[in-house]
Amino acid sequence: MFLTLALIFVSVLTVQSIIPHSEYLIYGSLVFTSPAAAGTYFFDLKYIPQFLIYDAAAAPLTNLRVQEQSDGVILDLPLAGIAQVRAFKRFGLVASTVTMFRLANGHIPNKNVTVTLVQPGAVAIPFYTSSDRSGSIAFKYTTAALLAGQPTVFKDFSGLFLPGLAAADTVLIKFRSGFSQLFNGAELLELTARYQNSQLATGFIVNNVDAYMHEVEVTQAIAGAAYLMSFNVKL
Repeated sequence: MFLTLALIFVSVLTVQSIIPHSEYLIYGSLVFTSPAAAGTYFFDLKYIPQFLIYDAAAAPLTNLRVQEQSDGVILDLPLAGIAQVRAFKRFGLVASTVTMFRLANGHIPNKNVTVTLVQPGAVAIPFYTSSDRSGSIAFKYTTAALLAGQPTVFKDFSGLFLPGLAAADTVLIKFRSGFSQLFNGAELLELTARYQNSQLATGFIVNNVDAYMHEVEVTQAIAGAAYLMSFNVKL
């Protein structure tokens, strides 16, 4: 028995010497609070967090940008884009002032990140970062233009956000299995409701986090913007 306990103790010491403690800590903290004045502000991080969370209260940001020194810009969204993406894959009622971005599949250390925000009102905004696992892949958020009445094709994305889609507009989805389905706006709204019941009033979402879609072709009557979430292949 004493020999067994001694072996377990030695094994624990060996594992702790191989795996640095910081690699399995859960990270989460208040990292920045903006001044209570309109303006452009920035703060730095030495890692890419899994989640970036903030409550803009009565002063929703007009732009948010996250850039890593070597990997480039991983998020650059205007007010309209933030409104579309802020509650992605969050079920139930989400406060209209709270935003949560998934920046990575977990905590990615040893990075040089600058977060830049444009704040229109005199409200101090707290920013938090948190992760529940180690990560290796960051997400990238971008904006794309949609022309009126012209089909636009999207590939290799995890989330596609379509604020200008109308009930009669169409989204042709080609799945990796070889199956294809033409959705109109009304049908896509129901599909959106399966995983995004808090976003129905603010736009249509094509969820491809499981990467089972090969290609999506969007045709809408009015010109506008689409917002994409995808893997950052530079990492």
